[in-house]
Amino acid sequence: MEKEKTQKEIDQEYVYENGFKPKEVILKDNYKLYKKGFFFWFFQRVAIYLTKFFLFFPKRLLWGYKVIGKKNKKYIKSSILVCNHTFPLDAFSLLTAIPTKKIYTLTLESNLGFGIVSKYFRLGGAVPIPTKMKLYKRFISETPEILRNGKNVLVFPEAMLMPYCDHIREFKSGAFHFASEGTDTIIILLHTFHKPRGFYKLVRRKKPCIHLNILEPYHIERLATKKETIAKMQQDVHKIMTDYFNNHSDYFKKEK
Repeated sequence: MEKEKTQKEIDQEYVYENGFKPKEVILKDNYKLYKKGFFFWFFQRVAIYLTKFFLFFPKRLLWGYKVIGKKNKKYIKSSILVCNHTFPLDAFSLLTAIPTKKIYTLTLESNLGFGIVSKYFRLGGAVPIPTKMKLYKRFISETPEILRNGKNVLVFPEAMLMPYCDHIREFKSGAFHFASEGTDTIIILLHTFHKPRGFYKLVRRKKPCIHLNILEPYHIERLATKKETIAKMQQDVHKIMTDYFNNHSDYFKKEK
């Protein structure tokens, strides 16, 4: 039997050390992972638009945040969304760039340990990845069903946050497992980093400007086995993201 990981072990593997320590999180066996219904989606939109309001100033005037490929937003339906995990507010930033879409965001269970901030995460559609094996098995079965019901799920396949990382890191396979069972489409979202120009030279002296790129959808090719399908997806998407990042970001890791 697979050994159940503790929250501490998960934290050590994937949590970016930012100086804030969450309280211990213990989810009950009947914990509702995916909230649903009219009122949930209504208040989720309220949370997203409220966040959009508060991020308007920093995104426009401090970060140089720009969205590329807006025409591809129309393809976001019943899809797995994948994005590189490169700055603390990246999930909020991209969700406010596509506020009309119904999106759940997968997050570490430990991220529910920040009190009222975590409640706001949940209101905005955050879904914890459980460490309890019983809950985790339910999570594995419910996620593809969410996709089949027309909703979208955002996953950071690199798992750990690494601020302003200059390359696309190794992927975990979870996003592609869910895609293989619940959808035919993966939407690739990608943050690239750019040298400050003009006004931004004054306000972004130590950090690059950030662009969110919405790429054309990746259509899943079903191979002989599920394992082969997942492996191909993971390899293809990683290559697409790496090639795009290296060709469009001003800061990227050059191969030796």
